Amino acid sequence: MPLSAILGHERVKGLLAGALGRGHVPQSLLFAGPDGVGKKTLAMTVGRALLCERNDGDACDACATCSRGLRGLHPDLFLVEAATSAIKIDQVRDAVREISGRPFEGRARSFVIDDAHLMTEQAMNALLKSLEEPPPTSHVFLVTSAPAALLPTIRSRCQVLRFGPLPMTLVEAHLGEQAGLEPAEAALRAAASGGSLGLALALESQTYRSVRDLVLGLLERVASSSPLDRLELAEGLQGVEDHEMAMTLIRSLLRDVAVLDAGGAALQNPDLRPRLEALARGPLGQKAARLAQAVAEGREALLGNANKLLTMDVLVEALAGA
Repeated sequence: MPLSAILGHERVKGLLAGALGRGHVPQSLLFAGPDGVGKKTLAMTVGRALLCERNDGDACDACATCSRGLRGLHPDLFLVEAATSAIKIDQVRDAVREISGRPFEGRARSFVIDDAHLMTEQAMNALLKSLEEPPPTSHVFLVTSAPAALLPTIRSRCQVLRFGPLPMTLVEAHLGEQAGLEPAEAALRAAASGGSLGLALALESQTYRSVRDLVLGLLERVASSSPLDRLELAEGLQGVEDHEMAMTLIRSLLRDVAVLDAGGAALQNPDLRPRLEALARGPLGQKAARLAQAVAEGREALLGNANKLLTMDVLVEALAGA
């Protein structure tokens, strides 16, 4: 799809469109932001735009070059992804050899490394040389939801494009208009998504409700819990299959508690208002916004392959200290 068809991120899209139009796309870009908000889609679109036969500053998705790029068949467009749980050094070495080469057909070569934080340290070090002195025709785009997990030397060699969550209203409208969901289901998934269209599309409402009830019960119990209770709560969180969903839900609930404490009314979980109001009146109320940051740090630690139980234990202790 062309840049204009990608949901949200108007500022970032404007910057990229301007760079493409002037023919000055940076050699190394870091697309950093939450999962499921369109970073990879945007990076791949820019990669195709650099090769597009029309050469008008966007991917037309109609020419033969764009068509082959969409199908993963263009020899100058590369996507590097984790084969299992990591991007290994051999994958990056293969990419590095291609980065140093000249285009086969087009004006440029585009390399997208998705979930770049999953590169091993050896793989990151192997990539460094290419980021320091890339050929003028090669462009490397790193996509990550955990930029802190990248080596500082990697981050310093890239221009950073920061992505935020998509507005909930935008996600809800897309779910209704494009995914064909009923209004109630679209609203539920949008509220649960934390601004991630990918998560909203993947959500199964019954699973979501079950996990939400678990994490809300944790918030209600944690302030009066004993050390043994807190260990059990951490184990309960660790047992949730989708840790990203659990973290997103905790942040969503804490956000609603902070809104209620401040006298606001627009909740992401309006059906839970009585229980959230009770939390806002307690010790959690004034500290909910700060604690949401602890949840974000726990989520990023998990993306960096941190020990799940230890991460959940640290999070529960932070919540208990409210």
